[in-house]
Amino acid sequence: MSPPDHAVPAPSGTDTREIEWQLAVTDLEVVRRWLAGHRKIGALLIRPCPRQILRDTYLDTGDWRMFYAGFALRLRESAEGAEATLKSLRSARSDVADRREITEPLPEPDDWLRKARGPVGTRVREVADGVPLKALFTVHTTRERFAVHNPLHPADIGEIALDETEFRSAANAPLGRLTRVEVEAAGPPLAALERLVEILRTECGLEPTTESKVAVGLRLAGLVPPPLM
Repeated sequence: MSPPDHAVPAPSGTDTREIEWQLAVTDLEVVRRWLAGHRKIGALLIRPCPRQILRDTYLDTGDWRMFYAGFALRLRESAEGAEATLKSLRSARSDVADRREITEPLPEPDDWLRKARGPVGTRVREVADGVPLKALFTVHTTRERFAVHNPLHPADIGEIALDETEFRSAANAPLGRLTRVEVEAAGPPLAALERLVEILRTECGLEPTTESKVAVGLRLAGLVPPPLM
């Protein structure tokens, strides 16, 4: 039997670990200048990548079902398209953000939950169980990116991101700003990236932080989920 002319494509998505060092910074220009003068750090090559403009909306039900399931739900829009992501609220490590991240690309952000048939849409519908989602806050980020390449590996081993971020309420009122340097691993091994992070901290005066952007947004918006009964 031949397949139908208009076969429905299989749902797509990824379920991975996000490993990321988050570094507090007061002046990104210091890091910018340092990276401009250090295109090679030991065996690692640093390559500028196109800048990104990201608009993230964090959502949950009125009774915090995503939160109590252990995830933050993020809808991201950029020039590359839209995607929905479930990010674990708990890190597997205390020294670095090591979280489960489930992502599903979306054809468009409008009415996305009804149309999403991949790993995010399926899970969100199960957890929400018909309870509507609502926006908690939005995050607008200008991101300068630098790929980290080790010539011994075929693909980039990570990325350095310089983020300038503005938080806004669900009603679009400004809540606050944040500057941060993030170093994200593309996969193991991690030792070379760990050394790079230490060099960045020492040379640029950066301090590690464990407060995620979702935690910052909730704090700035004055949103505190009630304790479980």
